[in-house]
Amino acid sequence: MQLTSGWLIGALIVLAVVVTGSAVRLLPRTAGRGPGPAAARLGLLLACQVSLVVALAAGLNGYFLFYVTWGDLLGTAGGGTGTVAGAGGPGAPAGRPLPRTISPLGAASGLRSAERDGRLDEVTLHGPRTGLRVKAFVYLPPQYFQPRFRERRFPVALVLAGYPGDPRGMIKRQGLLREVGSGVKSGRLQPTVYVITRSMVAPPRDTECTDVPGGPQAESFFSQDVPEGIAATYRVATGMRGWGVMGQSTGGYCAAKLAMRHSDRFAAGASLGGYLRAIQDGSTGDLYGGSRQVRDDNDLIWRLEHRPPPPVSLLRAQTEQGPEFDQARRFVRLARPPLRVATLFPPDGGHNLRTFQRLTPELLRWMSGRLRAS
Repeated sequence: MQLTSGWLIGALIVLAVVVTGSAVRLLPRTAGRGPGPAAARLGLLLACQVSLVVALAAGLNGYFLFYVTWGDLLGTAGGGTGTVAGAGGPGAPAGRPLPRTISPLGAASGLRSAERDGRLDEVTLHGPRTGLRVKAFVYLPPQYFQPRFRERRFPVALVLAGYPGDPRGMIKRQGLLREVGSGVKSGRLQPTVYVITRSMVAPPRDTECTDVPGGPQAESFFSQDVPEGIAATYRVATGMRGWGVMGQSTGGYCAAKLAMRHSDRFAAGASLGGYLRAIQDGSTGDLYGGSRQVRDDNDLIWRLEHRPPPPVSLLRAQTEQGPEFDQARRFVRLARPPLRVATLFPPDGGHNLRTFQRLTPELLRWMSGRLRAS
């Protein structure tokens, strides 16, 4: 049973109610002095607190989709091996495929349905260089399956959820693909392949998309393994003008960093509520191996002050009430050609799902205008 199962959440809520009610009835029986009654009262109090906290945590997790499986929670999540069977559809390129297609999702199976609504594949992204793997969703627009576009290679937007977020949250709660689908049908967005995944590739550690000395090579995974694997499986653009990366919170920091440090791979990067310096805390551990140089190279403001600006387009989306707004303004002041920086600084809103949902349509339109099919 998955952590987000309604049955599991319901059972935990019922358990919390039963435990709390039982504790209220039993508490009078523990009156008295001495270690025995005191221990009984403490046990009843702990049972109430634990059951209520677990039920609340399960409910919040079910809504925000921080952890979907037990493997996600325990840090044992991985992916099986196998081959992608026909995942690319008509005209898919030959070459080394992604290791595994778990199942097509979204629209009903069949070419006619895909030509009308597009298709959503669930895959495992595996890095032959880095040994990392992560589950992802690949959205293929309707045009991918239509005969008149059979020779087109579609642009790609790599979409990164925050830490420890799950891509299902962006799809289900934020309505990302609903906005993409309506945008493509109306012509507001060009047909694009979206690869939606999490930024956490070595759970439960938060790598901040960094090549950690002696540790997970997360930056290489997203800048090399993922583009090569997607290009070997799907009919997508191979040049940097056809690739962009976008994300929110930690994923936003990753998007800006990947675009700035790998302008040979990504033409554009959009950061929604992302910071500009990697955060180090208990969830990250030492990201830099004690090296000041490695730390500075991952500091995007330091890079603007000490490195030549990269020839990419960036979008900084940050509310004026957000925690990193001062950093964002400083970044914009430091930017100079050939780096091009656009801003989306609404006056209200916090670092939360509602704000991300409100600003996502503008990020999608901005990104769509900067990618090129081939």
